Amino acid sequence: MPDVDRLPEIHIFTDTILLRERNKIAERLKSPQRNTAENYDSIMEMIHGENGDAIIISQTKLQILNDDPECLRHFFLYFWHEMGHFYAINKEKTDLHRFCNQGYYDEEDSKQEGYWFWSEFIAQVISLHVDKLFCSIDNKENYHPENIKWQPDLWVSIIDSQCELLEMVFSYFDVTIDESALAMFFAAMLKDDIISRFVKAAEDGDLLTYDNDDETFIRLEPGDVDGTCIDEAPVSCQLTLYEMRDILIEQLAKEEFWIIDENWLEMIGNCIVDLGNNKISDILKQSSEWMNEIEPF
Repeated sequence: MPDVDRLPEIHIFTDTILLRERNKIAERLKSPQRNTAENYDSIMEMIHGENGDAIIISQTKLQILNDDPECLRHFFLYFWHEMGHFYAINKEKTDLHRFCNQGYYDEEDSKQEGYWFWSEFIAQVISLHVDKLFCSIDNKENYHPENIKWQPDLWVSIIDSQCELLEMVFSYFDVTIDESALAMFFAAMLKDDIISRFVKAAEDGDLLTYDNDDETFIRLEPGDVDGTCIDEAPVSCQLTLYEMRDILIEQLAKEEFWIIDENWLEMIGNCIVDLGNNKISDILKQSSEWMNEIEPF
């Protein structure tokens, strides 16, 4: 394994030459991440190979961020996400990264599903961890989360953002689960500073709602709102999502939370396989109901 003290190469290209240069770098590093489709839409990408690692940055797509008032913060969120990939991969005690690219084999399905999810989850967790440190240390004069007033204009928008991710996870355009969207959903729930505080506020009964009769804000009871937003997922998948949440909470509580093994991959991967099977069952059930509603000619 490459020494984690050796930082990855950093390359910035315009989109006119990015694909060509990217594939040259992947070949030089002996990375399996080659032959990328022509529709390359990543702002940044981490390439891992036998001869080292590199982060590819699209100068063209970075311009998309220029109109965002938090442009610099978003740039660093993307950058630390890719550095999260680099750190986690190079800290693997065994070569788990092989599950990222291998084909499907009966005995490895769940491990591959688990790795696809884990690789995006841990990268985003590391990115959000660094972002929180920036807020709580470098920006401490303006950072006072203890003063948050949990009024609907704040917490409803959090629910909306988490539900958008869930919709991506369970999109009914195909019969698969979007592991990347699922990873972002759980990473936000557990490590995004404001979203994780919202989850706790919902559990503690700190959320406010407006009482039209008294024309004032009143507290909701603990549990009136599911701060995890899992209750917005298909009913058939909710128990598995709660199980995944518990598994991830236990993992993140470890001192070296970025270290996992094949057994852990299989455990989390089995959950994702179950989600996919439940989704297929739901689709078949809906199709059957639609067919029964069609009157015969």
